[in-house]
Amino acid sequence: MARYERNYDGEKRTQGLRVMLTPSEHDELQAAAVQQGAPTLSTYARELLFRRSAEIVAGTRRNPEAAALIRELSAIGNNLNQLMRHANSTGELGPEQAAEVDETLLAIKAAAARALDL
Repeated sequence: MARYERNYDGEKRTQGLRVMLTPSEHDELQAAAVQQGAPTLSTYARELLFRRSAEIVAGTRRNPEAAALIRELSAIGNNLNQLMRHANSTGELGPEQAAEVDETLLAIKAAAARALDL
């Protein structure tokens, strides 16, 4: 467990919360924590817990179709990000294609916003 700094006067974390995950869910969360540069998985999970809007979580819980759509849009955005990284590093992308990708990203963001408003 990470230590508090000597001059820390704030409230100490003394209460635990147990969340059961599948091995693949744990691996996915661990990879995301590493990618985001979080010092520990616990720190990363705590940040996720407190930064999520209760309204969004409740909205997708009541609407499983919206939650599924959000996951799909997220996967599409992730794939597009990977393709863009490859294209930018290899120089395979011209200005016209870059504009098309920008339009696609805007469409994905708009679709996600609509799904959250359902």
